[in-house]
Amino acid sequence: MTYSIISLSMRILTRYLLRTFLPIFALCVVLCLGVLLMNYFVKLFNVAVVKGISPVWILLCFSRLLPNFLSLALPMAYVVSLLLSLGQLSDTGEVLALRSAGFSFREILAPFFILSACLSGLLLYINHIASPDGFRAFRDLYTDAMSQVSRVSLEPRTLTRVGDWELYADAADEGNGELSGVRLIKREGNYKRLRVCAPQGRTWAEKGRGVHMELKDGTLLWPNDDPASRTSSTFGRYHFFHPFADPRRAVRTPDLQELNTPRLREALKDPSLTAQKRREYTTEAVLRSAGALAPFVLFWISCPLGLSIERRSRAVSFGLSLVVMFGYYGFLALGIGLGRRDLAWSPWSPWLADAVCLACGGVLWRRRLSR
Repeated sequence: MTYSIISLSMRILTRYLLRTFLPIFALCVVLCLGVLLMNYFVKLFNVAVVKGISPVWILLCFSRLLPNFLSLALPMAYVVSLLLSLGQLSDTGEVLALRSAGFSFREILAPFFILSACLSGLLLYINHIASPDGFRAFRDLYTDAMSQVSRVSLEPRTLTRVGDWELYADAADEGNGELSGVRLIKREGNYKRLRVCAPQGRTWAEKGRGVHMELKDGTLLWPNDDPASRTSSTFGRYHFFHPFADPRRAVRTPDLQELNTPRLREALKDPSLTAQKRREYTTEAVLRSAGALAPFVLFWISCPLGLSIERRSRAVSFGLSLVVMFGYYGFLALGIGLGRRDLAWSPWSPWLADAVCLACGGVLWRRRLSR
């Protein structure tokens, strides 16, 4: 009977603590993601407008970037919401009441501990697989968009590059695409230096495919090896088409951020890998595990800080969360720098932030329990 009462009390306490914590945590996650994504929004919006791409493309890019930003947003949101929640419980005297009712710190903090372990487990998958794969998909989308030509901005008596060709027109009407005094010169690819001249023509864009140009009653001029001679012919109608995407675009070399951990491990087996790349790859692979443990590690330093906030404002809780985050990511950056400077440090230095936080947490808990 006593065990049933204790079990029921723990379930009630867990539900109450999570009802206090989860709304703050959800709001912090949304705010952190909003701040991180805002850096990309203006850039992506400008590309979509200039290239004439559907706004759905922006949402698709954001979906690919989401795992990358969650690796930062989840630890930050967890620290802020944990300190705010514990600060609120301490400020209202609820922690003291629970302790007087016989609940230990272990029982009070158990839901937050379990949540930190679950978040760290999720971040292990995100950091090692989902984030690199998602970022690579985003870079592919962005590169494809930048290689597209969705419209031809025509200005009279101005050379305009359209794929392999250069276009010149004495007069151009961007409203209906009508041209007069048209000259086309092939600058790249087969039939280089081919010239097309026509007194009139028209250009228009086909959505999703490319740019069309139709010329009438013109002349084709082929250059010969002998600069003093040339071959020419006339035509009644000449149709020119340039696709939005360049089919000869070189395959893009993925950045370090785009390689998931299995691919990093595979690359490290290559004996021809340079010493600098070996340091970077080793550090990055270890960093993803060290960074994934951030919620679990920050739990140990945030809880004694949050429980010590008595009769203080929420601004203090928020300020402490910023100090903890800046301290953690500062030591993380220091560890990354050491690892990329010396291969002997690469497997160990990314753990520096976790080690420092656990040590500080141990000191804070000792002081807290000794009161």
